[in-house]
Amino acid sequence: MYDERGSVSIPKDAAVHPTSNVEWWYCYSFISGSRGSQYALMASFFRVGELPGIKGHYLIYSLIRLDNPQSVHRSFLDRPLTHLMTGMYLPLYFLLKPADRHTWGQYGKLLKGQLPSPHAWLKNASASSHPTVLHYDHAHLTFKDDRSQEFILRIDDPEANIEIKFTPSKRTTIVDEKGTVNGLYYYSSTQNTVSGYLHHHDGSEQVSGEGWFDHQWGRYYGLLRGEGWNWFGLQFDDGRELLISQIRTAKSTSPPTAIFILKDSALTSVNSIKLQPLRYWKSLATLVNYPVEWHISIPDYELELHVIPMFDSQEMPIIGPLQAIWEGACTFYGIDHRNRRSIRGKGFLELAGYAM
Repeated sequence: MYDERGSVSIPKDAAVHPTSNVEWWYCYSFISGSRGSQYALMASFFRVGELPGIKGHYLIYSLIRLDNPQSVHRSFLDRPLTHLMTGMYLPLYFLLKPADRHTWGQYGKLLKGQLPSPHAWLKNASASSHPTVLHYDHAHLTFKDDRSQEFILRIDDPEANIEIKFTPSKRTTIVDEKGTVNGLYYYSSTQNTVSGYLHHHDGSEQVSGEGWFDHQWGRYYGLLRGEGWNWFGLQFDDGRELLISQIRTAKSTSPPTAIFILKDSALTSVNSIKLQPLRYWKSLATLVNYPVEWHISIPDYELELHVIPMFDSQEMPIIGPLQAIWEGACTFYGIDHRNRRSIRGKGFLELAGYAM
């Protein structure tokens, strides 16, 4: 369990935090196959519930082919989560958003024990500590032990079976040690070497590449208030990383906050950062417009970045009021004016709340 007085301890805080009402373990990776194929993968394991002994579980992941742009997006939840949604979370949400017809439609199906398409059931889900093991049916996230941040991600999907190991290559970054921004404690392992294998219809490949891992937990009710966010997890080719978060609602958008992680793992908070959307993409499934292309300016470091999706159609269905998010693989390029050189990299962009 985490320290109720408000501190983050690595690596023990990879474990489950029973007193949190929401907790998630998130990772992405860019991997190359031994047969020349290029892939990206994102997975997030959620644990939800107000009481330590009553938790629901939610799993989302994306399998992305980069050299032949296409993606598979999955969303799974268990019955305890539907009971929590229908018995408490959605009734509270409707007090603030009574006109949300889409979520009312989901609510009606969940009350009947049905899942709206394209979501599917998790039949068995569990999360345990010492070491941390997340077992969500056909998806597993297993930490090596309590002394390291190394873990194995395994997903068995009809499209592909994948098993990859994440090994940190930089010190862990504590993003929010006291949950001061939105009630969530937050740490990130922004640079990992990734290796493993992938089996799909065309055969098997050994894969290797780089990855990112996040873990957040705490007491959070932002979704009930209609909060969304813009999140950037960017890896520079020169060994630096940039993490940007911005809370938004239908009425306002907060100033972005950012952490810049240097090559030697030293980090600094970026107080002056400017985000400007450059291009929108409209989903044919939800008719939502997402700002998928961005200009980022960091005056303190004299950096200018241009973030571009590797392809536009990377919308992820989400159960509940969010309806969907844009969660996608991106590249970026730009200029380091201070050192008079160009910069490049890749990462993931997450856009939530645009469908609410």
